[in-house]
Amino acid sequence: MKRVLSAAALVLAGATLTACGGGAPTDASESEFCDAMQAAGESILEQSEKDGSDEVDFGDAIDELESTGTPENIPDDAREGFESIIDAMKDLDGKTVDEVSDENDDLDGDDEFGDYYAETCSPA
Repeated sequence: MKRVLSAAALVLAGATLTACGGGAPTDASESEFCDAMQAAGESILEQSEKDGSDEVDFGDAIDELESTGTPENIPDDAREGFESIIDAMKDLDGKTVDEVSDENDDLDGDDEFGDYYAETCSPA
């Protein structure tokens, strides 16, 4: 879990903090997308600070991301990363940190998504 949370936290938070696959809309404004990603990044960071028997709880972050979706101009490989992150969050939600601590899932498209997110949502 630490690997997935760390990867997701870096993707979501690294540039600015400073799914069900395919179902999310592709018509979000960049502002809506960045706001939803900011909220998800904060939720992921909160979860990464939990210990052992603590339950992972992303709250509304997953639903917010999935209902917001991505801007239309997102490259296909970055969109795949977005969907992978939503799927990973759904898989982890409700499990204890101990239950998922050995998971070492690679997220398809996470690097491309991280690049897109950094470019789209970084302050000018």
